Amino acid sequence: MLPLEGLFVVEFSTQIAGPFAGLRLADLGARVVRIEQIEDEQLPLSSLYRNKERLLFNLTRDQDVEKLHKLIAEADVLIEGFPVDSPQAAMLPYEKTQVLNPSLIHANITGYGREGAWRNKPYSDLFVQALTGIPWLNGNADDPPIPFPLSTVEMFASANLVQGILAALVQRSKAGVGMLVEVSLLESAIDYQFEVLTTHLNDGGKLPQRSLSHNAHAYLPAPYGIYETASGYLALAMGSVLELGKLLQCRALASYTDPASWFLKRDEIKQLIADHLRSKPAAVWVNDLEEGGYWCAEVQTVDDLLRHEGFVALRNVQSVQVEEQGLFLTTCCPIRIDGKHMRSRRGIVRAGEDNFRIEEEFQLL
Repeated sequence: MLPLEGLFVVEFSTQIAGPFAGLRLADLGARVVRIEQIEDEQLPLSSLYRNKERLLFNLTRDQDVEKLHKLIAEADVLIEGFPVDSPQAAMLPYEKTQVLNPSLIHANITGYGREGAWRNKPYSDLFVQALTGIPWLNGNADDPPIPFPLSTVEMFASANLVQGILAALVQRSKAGVGMLVEVSLLESAIDYQFEVLTTHLNDGGKLPQRSLSHNAHAYLPAPYGIYETASGYLALAMGSVLELGKLLQCRALASYTDPASWFLKRDEIKQLIADHLRSKPAAVWVNDLEEGGYWCAEVQTVDDLLRHEGFVALRNVQSVQVEEQGLFLTTCCPIRIDGKHMRSRRGIVRAGEDNFRIEEEFQLL
């Protein structure tokens, strides 16, 4: 039995964060019914719809709005996420869902929260990264701002939403009443930067300074970064510059005896390391450093990862059936229960495929 079996979730959300939160609950055993207003069958985003039932409603019609209300009245959790000023957001305010279902956990996700100058601003992962300064942490000191090339903020916001939902469910099991859980991408991006912002707020307001080269963290000393070698790239973690010099047989590093210099002089130290590492392939350096107990890793491509025995042993790729399109491969839920992956129990059906069955079950016809 999966941990969330018996939990009924209605998902009414766009973008990635809301649907991914629904997917995680579904992976854990919850019954998730997704409400859609248009058909969207594009991979890879449609992979967010596995393990879910899909209803296609026309919410400009009163009868379909009434169907949605009836489902919410039966649900344990509502995941709702639209721009604050959208018709969809106005359709399901917490004041209304609380009347429909006093024990409902109403989980709401927005771009920028319900207050402030940005509340009605269109949101995307890129916009939120930009507004919170994340692109200024990537790249080297002389580089322009570089965004993180994944939906990082959406995924982090999704994790926050799931945590809030599970906490609210625990509270409901004690008090018997529902509650409102709210998460914004903006606040999630701020929380994501707790290292940077906490340091900035407590060191006299100094701005984070990227390394001139091989930057990987604004507040960490040399050798932290990624370096080109004779073949491939090598990632070096935090560690003693003196010990690194011995293992690499790089005599130039022996003069940096003061650990404080590893940050104060990190640019010149990193340049010495970079020049030295170009003499051998990454695989050779990894072997030498790992034998000496120094933390490092060879930088792999996606193909390198998928072929590596360390990845293969995890067995966390699964086949999912897509109606009328056949099987496709995607990742598994990273959580294991009793040592087992929670693989997809249900493939991806077309939007509206479940309408008649669910409408009959919940007497929506």
